[in-house]
Amino acid sequence: MYMWRELDIGEVRDEMAQIASVGFDVVRLFTLAQDFLPQPLTVAADMVANLVEVARAAKDAGLKVVPTLVVINMSGKFWWPAWMLDAHGVPADLFSDPTILRSQSLLVETCARALSGDSAIRAFDLANEIDDAQRPRTRDAGWLWASLLANTVRRVAPGTPIQIGAHLPSLTTENYMRVDDVGEVADEDLMHAYPLYCNVARSFLDPELVPFSCALTAGLSGRGRAPLMQEFGLCTAPPGVAGHTITDDFLGRPLRQYLASEEEAAAYYEGVLERLVSTGAAGAYAWCYGDYDSRLFDRPPLATAVRERTFGLVRSDGSEKPAAAVFRNFRKRRDAGALSGSEVRAAVPRVLDVTADEYYRAPGANFERLYAAWLSREHS
Repeated sequence: MYMWRELDIGEVRDEMAQIASVGFDVVRLFTLAQDFLPQPLTVAADMVANLVEVARAAKDAGLKVVPTLVVINMSGKFWWPAWMLDAHGVPADLFSDPTILRSQSLLVETCARALSGDSAIRAFDLANEIDDAQRPRTRDAGWLWASLLANTVRRVAPGTPIQIGAHLPSLTTENYMRVDDVGEVADEDLMHAYPLYCNVARSFLDPELVPFSCALTAGLSGRGRAPLMQEFGLCTAPPGVAGHTITDDFLGRPLRQYLASEEEAAAYYEGVLERLVSTGAAGAYAWCYGDYDSRLFDRPPLATAVRERTFGLVRSDGSEKPAAAVFRNFRKRRDAGALSGSEVRAAVPRVLDVTADEYYRAPGANFERLYAAWLSREHS
């Protein structure tokens, strides 16, 4: 969260090289709104220059880049620019306030224009789980916001795919960021899914939740596209320490969380990856590259959100956890055409048995019902 204002490009280059060495093709970056939108209708030129430099470092390491452009919700904290808040700390409406809409549009336009034509840009991701920071007041407001930003990017960076970082609440609640609406605007269907944050999951290490969420996302979108799991992962205990639960701060409320042993994390990643292959997923982005340095533990959000400290495949000293070997081996198998014994992607299983409108009349109940059916089929 502090990388843009304290950028060490040499460190970034080292980390990009390690990400590539583990076997990844793509890295996702986050343009934090506090840094990139310091004032209304003002995009910080020095931050955009930093973004270009970081994207170049990724490209030099052989990686593609997905910049996530409107980032207010990040790792257990809302990073509102001060000018978006009133005297009581209440934010204005991201989805209807004219100045805030224009400012968001200017941000995505400026970043997309700066990176337009760069072959390293895999896609532009409009936002990260934006409904956590603020839920649209209506379904139409969510669709119009997404359409405005997507069309802005397409105008200045034509041909680059558009993503929208949606998460489980788009499957389990009426958050007015419906998967079918998002799918209509974006070029790809994607989802973020963590058993850690889902009360329907059978455990903190349930390996079926992620592939099921992928298949359900594809069904609700109805676009016939292979779904991308844009975020999945888990936090870990220190090396050699058994997995255990903690009570952690989650967006201002206490929540029971699980710090997996590093060995449990490796087994979880391996199990989920294999299931995503058989589910016909287009790909998967692990959350995330590295643990945080302990010198940051007195800063938000790490001072209170303990789980956020250790989601990495790599420890803060740069040494790799066992899960890194899982991805390195997976990459070798993929390149050899040895995943599931075939180079042909599996068809996405059909899990949706109602229309999207019918599903969203009771999304929580339908999610739970369809997941039970998924598990029954998987174990039949």
